[in-house]
Amino acid sequence: MFIFYLSIILVTAFFLIFGYYTQLQLHEEKQHDKLKGIVSSVAIAIDGSEHEKMMTDFDQKDDIKVNDENMTYHTIHEILLKAVEANELKSPMYTLVYSDEKKVFEFGVTSDPNPYYRHDYTNYPQELIENMETGGTIPLYESENGMWLSAFYPIRNNEGKTISLLEADIEFTEFIQMVRAKYFRQSMIALGAIVLLALVLIPYTRKVLKEDELQKKKLEHQSEIIAEKNRDITDSINYALKIQNTILPPLDNFKSYFNDSFVLYKPKDIVAGDFFFLEKMEDYVYVAAADCTGHGVPGAMVSVICSNALSHAVHEKGLTTTSEILDAVRNEVVQKFKSSPDGIKDGMDVSICRLNLKDNTLQYTGANNPIYLMKKSEVEEISPDKQPVGQFAYAKPFTMHERKLDAGDVVYMFTDGFADQFGGEKGKKLKYKPFKEMLFNMRDHSLSEQMSALDKKFEDWKGDFEQVDDVCVIGFRV
Repeated sequence: MFIFYLSIILVTAFFLIFGYYTQLQLHEEKQHDKLKGIVSSVAIAIDGSEHEKMMTDFDQKDDIKVNDENMTYHTIHEILLKAVEANELKSPMYTLVYSDEKKVFEFGVTSDPNPYYRHDYTNYPQELIENMETGGTIPLYESENGMWLSAFYPIRNNEGKTISLLEADIEFTEFIQMVRAKYFRQSMIALGAIVLLALVLIPYTRKVLKEDELQKKKLEHQSEIIAEKNRDITDSINYALKIQNTILPPLDNFKSYFNDSFVLYKPKDIVAGDFFFLEKMEDYVYVAAADCTGHGVPGAMVSVICSNALSHAVHEKGLTTTSEILDAVRNEVVQKFKSSPDGIKDGMDVSICRLNLKDNTLQYTGANNPIYLMKKSEVEEISPDKQPVGQFAYAKPFTMHERKLDAGDVVYMFTDGFADQFGGEKGKKLKYKPFKEMLFNMRDHSLSEQMSALDKKFEDWKGDFEQVDDVCVIGFRV
């Protein structure tokens, strides 16, 4: 009998120990899957190019001391903080940048309230280096602060290059203590109820193992779905960019009609709601700068409809005056969206010019967007009609303005993205007056030099602020 009970005790002890380590292993795998899903989805939401620029601009330890000192740092910090809170992580998430010079990782952005910007991470696991391009997990390890599990994922810039890693950690100490206490109590009970435990513990352990395995597979499946959806979204947006590029005229065409010209085109996202238009019909050159409702993918979809409507008015309908063209485009755009069951009222603000190459006569019609005519000693602003190209309660026929230009005069066409950009020391809009003054002060410069100066002014003004809208500025000299 003693041998029988001893055998039962040994078998029970075996299952207790086996169950203990199995629980640890399964929970470790489950937490790794959770961390992998978190870092892979969050890393895709981080703008790698902006992160790379921030690390280049602030290249010294503790250059950033508070979270709101830099707009990029603040934006990424908020993304990490929301992920930490949503997933109930008890330790902060952080980005890491590898220093080839020092052969160590440096901390970038953290969800922690106190930045430790560019502090060295010297005793890092080799997994960070070995799997830098694909991401991965770091097995259970012990530090002076407890037992930890980690996962990391690459952050890439717009060119697809890995510029940093995103890492998240889970403290494992509390779970280990819980499991140890649980199995110690069960061991004590087993001494007084060996047979009962032997009958109950084995099926219970199998049930737990089965449930954990199902949960593991579910988490792995969810992680795969998230990663696949992110890839599909990115691929779709990049393909939308290729489609949108087909409606934009080649920049070389401007040089064919104007010896001195430029187009400053800066989409807020990969694709844009702004677009520019250029067509030549006989002795007339038509130029337009348009701002469609929205930006990103929705704006790009509207831009395709509006650009096609402009081409249709010029080529198919044979309309020649700028006012007739915008009247026809408005009718077509309204008809396009009229059939929508949701009552979409999208359209565009636009300025369109027609230049007679023989006598330098300029026609202009505008929908909410003015143009500037630069003479030798003055700037004339020609005002638009205060109505969009689209559904509008007080719509009226568009007005056509005509001017006789002299050789050397410059025409500027633009959307509102440049003037509406927030920036500067006080985070205010740039506005139109400084924009016009800048153009006047550069009147003696070539238009290619003006474009470079405008681009620099925009980036300097924006600084660490997010770009708020698409930007399109066109200039041509007659």
